[in-house]
Amino acid sequence: MPDINDANSTAAGGPARPGNRPDPAAGEHRLLLLDAGTAAGLRDRAAHLIDLLGEPASGGLGGLAATARRELADRPVRAGVVAASPDEARERLARLAAALRGGDVATFDVNGGVFAGRAGGTPAIGFLFPGQGSDSGTYGDALTRRFESAGDLYRTVPIPAAGDPAALGSVQPRIVASSIAGVRALAELGIEGSVAAGHSLGELTALQWAGAMSESELFALAAEHGRIMMDVCTGAGTMAVIGGPPAEAEPLLHGEPVVVAGYNNPAQTVVAGPRDAVGRVLKAAAAAGLRAAGLPVSDAFHSPAMAPAAEPLRAHLAGTRFRPLERRVLSTVTGHVLPPATDLRGLLVRQLCEPVRFSQAVERMGDEVSLILEVGPGRLLSVHAAQTCPGVPVIPLATDGETLSGVLCAAAAAYVLGAPVRHDRLAAGSTPHEEGA
Repeated sequence: MPDINDANSTAAGGPARPGNRPDPAAGEHRLLLLDAGTAAGLRDRAAHLIDLLGEPASGGLGGLAATARRELADRPVRAGVVAASPDEARERLARLAAALRGGDVATFDVNGGVFAGRAGGTPAIGFLFPGQGSDSGTYGDALTRRFESAGDLYRTVPIPAAGDPAALGSVQPRIVASSIAGVRALAELGIEGSVAAGHSLGELTALQWAGAMSESELFALAAEHGRIMMDVCTGAGTMAVIGGPPAEAEPLLHGEPVVVAGYNNPAQTVVAGPRDAVGRVLKAAAAAGLRAAGLPVSDAFHSPAMAPAAEPLRAHLAGTRFRPLERRVLSTVTGHVLPPATDLRGLLVRQLCEPVRFSQAVERMGDEVSLILEVGPGRLLSVHAAQTCPGVPVIPLATDGETLSGVLCAAAAAYVLGAPVRHDRLAAGSTPHEEGA
């Protein structure tokens, strides 16, 4: 099922495979890490880096990032600034210094690339894995250029090229591959999750992350899962998103063969059913003063329309050997943590016709983590998670993006909170001159 914050989501054109690469130095984002014993000391460190930017021998933004890393001393008051140019770094460091001058040590400005706080031990981090509507058709060239393990994935695994967004047998492996590339990059940086949840297709990725299957088994399952779903799609059904909680959306369904197909966040409900019936629900929503929109999907996923896929999927899963879960997964099928010995075959068959309980799973995640990372293409889940857990920083990696901004913001936030980030790995893929080596 598409990730339902984007009613205009479509797959892009041909993929940008590793090898067709732009100049790696052009507009490259860098992460400046700082630490100190006090907020005043951190402010002085920011001012020092601003001064260095004005020196011809600073080595540019890459050289400044290397200098900042060499001066780290595992001190508790920390900051991270993500920038793509010296001017942007100067502006963001000045903004950091101003916040510290006002006594604001806790700063998590994802859009502005500025993070600051006090490290309090290794933080609990939650991973979110996206589903169908997140596919952009690109391969995250910035990620594969900087992180060798991510590049190895695309060199060794046959990932289908972008094409028809309705061709689920090729779209689904591409999405899970982008998520796995993100997991690999985070692991290179020393960033590990303590719990994960996946939206629809993302549940498969979460299960693989937890140890239920290997990466190659995940790609094969995603391809077959997509093919089976595509085979039963008749085009008679569709889906829509309603801008209201279930208590406001469900009354609109009375008397209609339409069901709730997803709980994206506390103020957004997804419905699915026959096209004409969903059209009537949309009119009822408008009459009730609720924002609502149809979704560009090929059928009514997560509804009884998918029942014909149950037996083919059950037959395929009969030959799949799942291993007990070794990590915690908050299932969006159940909304709860899965026991290690969960019947995963039954869970995945059940998922076909049941709603995606994303909001419920993320709400529970927010109770136990200090940071949530959306690991995969796009950034739609981050919108939902931020609305569900407003007190927890949420950062999308956007692994299909043209820059590393999302990954570097994730590293900055994790570092500030106290995670053992391997900041030496941030220089990978850069020339010695750029990184001041």
